[in-house]
Amino acid sequence: MKLSTIYIVLFSFLVFFSSCKNDVLNAGASTLDTEDEIRVKSDTFAFASSLQECTPIYLTPDSFLLGECDTHFGTIKADILAQLACPEGFQYPDTMIVNGDTIDTQLTVDSVCLFLFYQNWYGDGNAPLGISVYEMDKSTLDYGSRYPSDTAIHSFCSLEDSTRISQHSRIVFASQPADSVYYSDGTASPSIRIKLTDAFAKRFFQVRDFSSQEAFCQLFKGLYLVSDFGGSTVLYVKNISMSVYYHFSLPRQNQQDTIVQDKKTFYANSEVRQINRYIYPDREDIIEELKTKPDTNYIISPANIYTRLSLRMDSIYHRIREQLGNLDDYRVYVNRANLTIDVLYDNAPSSRPRDEWDTPAAYMLLVQEDKMESFFSSNELPTDTTAILGTLTANTDTLGNITYYYSYNLSSLLTQQLRLLQQDPLLPSEELNFLLVPVAVKTTSSATSSAITAVKPLQTISATQIRSAHYADDHNAMDLEVVYSGFNKMK
Repeated sequence: MKLSTIYIVLFSFLVFFSSCKNDVLNAGASTLDTEDEIRVKSDTFAFASSLQECTPIYLTPDSFLLGECDTHFGTIKADILAQLACPEGFQYPDTMIVNGDTIDTQLTVDSVCLFLFYQNWYGDGNAPLGISVYEMDKSTLDYGSRYPSDTAIHSFCSLEDSTRISQHSRIVFASQPADSVYYSDGTASPSIRIKLTDAFAKRFFQVRDFSSQEAFCQLFKGLYLVSDFGGSTVLYVKNISMSVYYHFSLPRQNQQDTIVQDKKTFYANSEVRQINRYIYPDREDIIEELKTKPDTNYIISPANIYTRLSLRMDSIYHRIREQLGNLDDYRVYVNRANLTIDVLYDNAPSSRPRDEWDTPAAYMLLVQEDKMESFFSSNELPTDTTAILGTLTANTDTLGNITYYYSYNLSSLLTQQLRLLQQDPLLPSEELNFLLVPVAVKTTSSATSSAITAVKPLQTISATQIRSAHYADDHNAMDLEVVYSGFNKMK
C-alpha cells in the first residue's frame, strides 16, 4: 500500500514537471507574432556589358613607360615630362678653407649625364630603341595641378633644335643593359646612361639658386624624354636621375695640388611632378574593331579602354517588392550576391615575345562609374559599396583545364542601393553602372596581417579579355544570383 502510494506521488511529480517543460520550450513561439517572421527569397538578375572608352585618368605616376611598340590592340607611344627636385640648401664647393685661408677651388664641370633605371620592358628586347632628351623651355609643371596622360607636349617644350640636350639619339637594347649598376649582393639594376651636351652641362652648372623648388624651376624647368627610333620596345622605367660631374683642386704646401673628383645628383622623385604621356595613334580603329566582337569584352591599359557593367536596379527593387510584399514594412538585406567574371586567357607558351606581357591584370577594380574619378584623385581605398577589388584567380575544371576569373561580393552594395530606393522610390537610379579598371595595388604586411595602402590605375601594358554578358551560351555569362531577406521594421 505504501509502495503504491509512493508510485502515485512520483508519477504526479513527473507529469507536473513535464507540463512545465513543454510550457517553457513553447514560450518563445507562443509570443512570436507571425508578422515578425523573416522572409527569405532568391532570384537571378542579369548584367549588361559593353566596351567603354574613357577619358584619360589624372594621376601622379611613380613609374613610367618610354618607347613605342605594336601591341595586340594598337600601337602605343609613351614619353616622359619630368621635373628634378631642388636640393634645398646645397652649395657647390666654389671656395674652401685650407689652413685657415679661404681659397678658390677653380671648380670646373666635366659632364652631365642622365640615368634611366628600368625593371622590365615590353616587346622585343633585342630590337634597337633610340632615346632623345629635350629641355623644357616654355613652362614648367605645377605641383598642385592634375595632368591627363595625353597632355599636349607643346605647352611645355617647343622641340626646337636648341632645346635638344642629348648629343645624339641614344640607341639601346633592353635585353642588353650595358650601363647596368651592379650591387655587392650580386644583383643588378638595368640602366641607361645618356651623356648630355657640353653646352647644356656648362649652362646647368651655372644654376646656383637652390633656395626653393620654385626658384630652381625658374632656372631649369625640366626634361622631356622621347623615343625617336625603333617601334618594337617599351621600357618600364622606375627611376630617373641626372648627375653633374665636376672637379676642383686643393693646394698642398710644397707639393702638387690635389685634384678632387665629385658629383651632384638631381632626382625626379615624389617631391616634384612628372607626366607619363601615352598616345595610341590607331586607338579609334581598334575600338571599332573590338566592338564587332559581342561575345568578348576588353580592358586595356594604359589605353583607358574599359568594360562597363550595367545593372537594372529598378527591376531588382520591384522584383523584391513583389516577393517580400510592401517594402515600407520590411527592412531588406541582400545576404548573397556574388558576381564572377570569366577571363579568356590561354597561358600556353608563345613564340612572340610580346605575348609574354600581353596578359590579364592581376587586380581588377569594379568601381561605380560616376565615382571613379573621385576615387583615384582622392587616393581612396577599396570598399564593399563603392569600389570592390577583384584578384585574378585560377581554377581547374573537371576536365583538368585551367580557367581564370575575377570574383566580386556585391551584397553590401546592393543592400545600400535598395535602402536608398526604399527611402525614395523616385530616385533616378534605374541603372547602376560600373567600370572594370585594371589597377596596381600596394600593401604593407606584418607577421599577423596585411593591409592595402594604395590603389592606382595600372600604368603597365596589359590586355584583359573577359566573357561578355552577351556570350552565346545557354545562360548569361554575368548572371547575378541574389539571396535576400526581409523582416518587419521595429515600430
